Amino acid sequence: MMENANPTNPDPNPNPSGDNALLVTKLISGLEKEFDLSASEVEDFIDWYNNRADGRGKETYMFDKDFNKGPFSSRKDYVSFSKIQSFEVMEYTK
Repeated sequence: MMENANPTNPDPNPNPSGDNALLVTKLISGLEKEFDLSASEVEDFIDWYNNRADGRGKETYMFDKDFNKGPFSSRKDYVSFSKIQSFEVMEYTK
């Protein structure tokens, strides 16, 4: 018998070990969003996610995009906790 994954706590101790990671969030709409992050940024996201799952913290998480800014001084992408179905962390070293 296969257990169902608990999307509010995908990994109880997800300590990144690589220098960087690709974080892929799958939203309940089916949309996937990818973010190339440092290990500390991944830890910040996981901390926010786990705190929000416990009912603490803001509903949204902000990713500061420092690539492809074009004429803009900054680009930010916000992800809503209630819209996240699951997420995956794929670590790598540059």
